Amino acid sequence: MTDRTSFKDLSFANADIWRQVVKVMAEMESLVWDDPSIDDDLSRAEGVRQLTRLISGGQPITLENINPDYPHFMQLLGTKVQWGLPSADCHYTWAPAHGDNSYRIVGDRGTAKVIDLEVREDHIAHLGDWKLFHRLQDLEVGPNNQVEIHVSKERPANATNWLKLPDGPCNLVFRQYFSDWDTEQPARLTIITKDKPLPPPPLQEDDIRRNLELYCDLLKEMPAGFRKTVGSYYNGKDNELSFDGIDYGFASLRYGKAVYHCGPDEAVLLEIELPKTKFWNIQIGSQFWEARDYHLRQTSLNDHQAWVDNDGIFRAVIAHDDPSIGNWLDAGGHQKGLVTVRYYEADAILPTRMKRVKLHEVVDLLPTSTPRVSGEQRQVLLQKRAWSFPRLGRD
Repeated sequence: MTDRTSFKDLSFANADIWRQVVKVMAEMESLVWDDPSIDDDLSRAEGVRQLTRLISGGQPITLENINPDYPHFMQLLGTKVQWGLPSADCHYTWAPAHGDNSYRIVGDRGTAKVIDLEVREDHIAHLGDWKLFHRLQDLEVGPNNQVEIHVSKERPANATNWLKLPDGPCNLVFRQYFSDWDTEQPARLTIITKDKPLPPPPLQEDDIRRNLELYCDLLKEMPAGFRKTVGSYYNGKDNELSFDGIDYGFASLRYGKAVYHCGPDEAVLLEIELPKTKFWNIQIGSQFWEARDYHLRQTSLNDHQAWVDNDGIFRAVIAHDDPSIGNWLDAGGHQKGLVTVRYYEADAILPTRMKRVKLHEVVDLLPTSTPRVSGEQRQVLLQKRAWSFPRLGRD
């Protein structure tokens, strides 16, 4: 474990605390320039962008929405905060909590195909210790799609939906997975702390000192955890995906992982025998475990969007240029990247295959039943993708 940050001996009378924060930021350069797998300037440029995303994305959850007595659900990941490979189909919200408190979560459940409410111990900044404690997936819904969820150490009498809290600090994570981006509706939930009057106590020096410590811990520990996960993509067999779970990921998912290489005139043909599962998706991402721009490019497909052949095999093509087929995954000029498949509570893990071919060979290698997509049809599909993200609150 990385040494945790401590500013207890530093005063705000001078700039020492700020210098320590900046020092932690400067040390993050090793993520880009000390990694031998990052071997071209486009990847390094992406790495610099990722550093800024870590710095900006980590700030709200360590320095702003941090008081567990007065929490609110905020978007954790999205099109602009890409660390940790956010699923293109998922809307992630997050809130701080504490075992000494009791909360009510109320509102409209929405219509997302899969939802998950988790309690995780500690704080996401301490990724290695951010352990699942309790979770809810099947919510009892009342009239007008309204839900009420009690969050506390002890289950209240007559509570149908209950999340158990641990001792001490923890986080609440709410995931909504959408299959049909055009019709499914996002939830609208509010978290209320019981017996905490407004306004909160005035902010003190120690509050900011403690929050800055947590911010620095995030900048040190989170990228190291992501780098370790990226390493697992390189440990599987060539030309197929390897499947496992991720400790800090969604507990119901199995993740298929592989590295792809695709030159300018090449394509990668994917064949995936699909298990029985309520939800699945596939996504390509960067070597920094960021999602490609899934709101503007077709870099992902899910069980509703993809074409599956009659033999139960999903066939897709990773390529830089549109091969005019439905299941295209847009490499967008990146000649190396990561492939991720997610299965929700699948009944089995079946064979997968990857083959690097010339782009002009693709049509002959696919079944004749493979849907073709014209340039005009592709524009409609991409416009619908872009429109869906603000509608679902995932920008």
